[in-house]
Amino acid sequence: MFGIDPSFFSSLLQVIMIDLVLAGDNAVVIGLAAAGLAKEVRKKAILIGIIAATVLRIFLR
Repeated sequence: MFGIDPSFFSSLLQVIMIDLVLAGDNAVVIGLAAAGLAKEVRKKAILIGIIAATVLRIFLR
């Protein structure tokens, strides 16, 4: 298929799966960290945590 080795797709799928697992792990950690906060602060903490995790993932690649 246009000179692309089938192992490329296997490797791509593995990278995508690892990324999804790590994203889920980040969500669990953020949720656990925010669980003990007051309700009015919890949403802000979750939003900041998600933004920080996304920014770090982009810049550390």
